Amino acid sequence: MIRVLHTADLHLSQKEKEYCLSVLKEIVSIAGEEKCTHILICGDLFDRNGEIDPLKDEVKKILGDFGGKILYIPGNHEELGLATGKYPITADLSPLSYPQKGESVKCWTEEIDGVTAEFFGFPFQRNLEDSNIRFKEKKTQYRIALLHGTETELVEYLGPSPEEADSVLDSGPFSEAHFDYLALGHIHSGRSATQGSMIKRYPGSPRVVSSGEFGPRTVTIVSFGKNGTPELREKIVVSAGQYREFSATADLSGKIPELETIRSEFGVTDSVRIRISGIVEDEHTVSAVLKEFEKNCVCRRMEFKTEIKTSAALINNPIAKVFYDKLMERKAAWTGAEPPDWNRVLTIGLEQIEENAGKN
Repeated sequence: MIRVLHTADLHLSQKEKEYCLSVLKEIVSIAGEEKCTHILICGDLFDRNGEIDPLKDEVKKILGDFGGKILYIPGNHEELGLATGKYPITADLSPLSYPQKGESVKCWTEEIDGVTAEFFGFPFQRNLEDSNIRFKEKKTQYRIALLHGTETELVEYLGPSPEEADSVLDSGPFSEAHFDYLALGHIHSGRSATQGSMIKRYPGSPRVVSSGEFGPRTVTIVSFGKNGTPELREKIVVSAGQYREFSATADLSGKIPELETIRSEFGVTDSVRIRISGIVEDEHTVSAVLKEFEKNCVCRRMEFKTEIKTSAALINNPIAKVFYDKLMERKAAWTGAEPPDWNRVLTIGLEQIEENAGKN
């Protein structure tokens, strides 16, 4: 059996070196535990070209612990920072095996326990022309392609970002050439589709690269056995953590009671964004509360998005001023045993006045 661990888009960087390399180590560990014969890295192993040289020695050492073969293609991020047309890989990255300068595709042929497969590695190309793709007659049991770009059946193509190049992939020629598995990279969320008997798969990034990448980070294990049908399953990369978002409301005094509950809902490797809203007397109090909360929490990354309004600004509204004065009079005159939550009443009242301002 040939069994591969399919991954892509690790985006190794010096800025988050410890985190990134811990994820890479776990990927190698998973490949060993799963008895994989190959690791396929389908582009964007590095976040920018300038990250390759400073990180290569540690990356090579980690990958050297894997007993099988590691097939790799450079992606669009390996080109970032280079002049157009310059090949991104000039360093020796063994034990990685990858297309060299001048090779538009690299082919590897494998036979393990009577199972044969051809692997075709296409380095990232802005224009992977259908007319340039020609395959000989299939003579192995399996054909697998390593590609980096946007496969439009799996994701809507909206054009490249200002910083990045992209490549729109046409899977038609691969289907016609009887490929069994397209090992794709570039999209950070896992997804699959079939085209006839061919499986197309993005494994997703094995780590949290950007905000909004929800859910466990995974790699894909693909088994190519004697029955002729690839079998896929996902493995969670625990050290990658997750991206998590929370919402909380500040009270009039600037306190945020929900933060204590939120604290228990994320771990040390998680990336956290907390949205804070509410009406407060002094927004500086909120800033102090958040600063203290962040100081006492341990996570990979924490970000706050605040949508705070001050009661003083809202009370400039004449109607809000009347409401505020009347409420304070009632609070001062209250003699009951269980007073209402005056802060809550004020907040709700001011929010409703603001919401209905200008309406008939």
